[in-house]
Amino acid sequence: MDINQLQYIKMIGETKHMSKAAEKLYISQPALHKALRKVEEELNSTLFYRNGHELLPTDTGQLVLEYANNIINSMDEMKDKITKLQNLEKGNVVIGFPSIVGTLYLPEMLIQFKKKYPGISLRTVESGGNQLCSLVESGDLDVAIVVRPIYLQTLNEIPIFRDQVVVSVNKDHPWAKRNFVTVKDFENVPFNTFDSTFNVHTQLMNMFKNSNVSPNFQFIGASTQFLYELSTLSNGILVLPKPAIEFYSQGNTALIPFNPTFPWELCLIFKKNTFLPIATKTLIGHIQEHFLHISD
Repeated sequence: MDINQLQYIKMIGETKHMSKAAEKLYISQPALHKALRKVEEELNSTLFYRNGHELLPTDTGQLVLEYANNIINSMDEMKDKITKLQNLEKGNVVIGFPSIVGTLYLPEMLIQFKKKYPGISLRTVESGGNQLCSLVESGDLDVAIVVRPIYLQTLNEIPIFRDQVVVSVNKDHPWAKRNFVTVKDFENVPFNTFDSTFNVHTQLMNMFKNSNVSPNFQFIGASTQFLYELSTLSNGILVLPKPAIEFYSQGNTALIPFNPTFPWELCLIFKKNTFLPIATKTLIGHIQEHFLHISD
């Protein structure tokens, strides 16, 4: 028994006439009669009996009609949901990002996305880049924006933005007039930066290790604003991505690049060898376009 046969039976039940059912189904009456007999033979039971001019369901026919209605309704609902998915009227995406990326770039982008695709549900997760990579790998996140490099081979990455990590000091700080700093300059010098959940911290640790310098962390944390306020009030040294410092500084601090340059590159990540739903692909494309305009 297939879906067409169930639709035939449903129409006979609704119209109570073979000729009317055939007319509504756009098939010939003999073809409909043949289809009904085939189902009755398969079930070894009569589905309809004649009562005057009407065809009424037998007990078996009534049971088949109930199941036919449920199956056809489920099929129609499935087709409707597929259409909505294809037209981006439905969908769910879970996206992760570090808090500073969220603060700097995502509010406007996510608002634009929701206006364009109001039927797609977005859930956001804020965390450090290292944790976000693990969440994408485990399938808890569909996509994330993190800082390169990516250390997990199970993840795809799409570069979307490039800047640099710099040193920020008050304009009366001894370092304020420097043209650049090196890792060696941090020997026995306390400074503030992100904690170990952030990729920037991991890269810093590698840089210090390669230069045989022991880092002297004064304060580490996850909040850019906290670290910035703490550093300016204590006349300390802050190491953070340049866009993050510029967001809070309002021109009252000196920004000093590293030599060689300490790159800060954002990328989109998602799991390799996995199916990407239409809604996720659409969000990825929207993010790429958004950062393309920022770069311009």
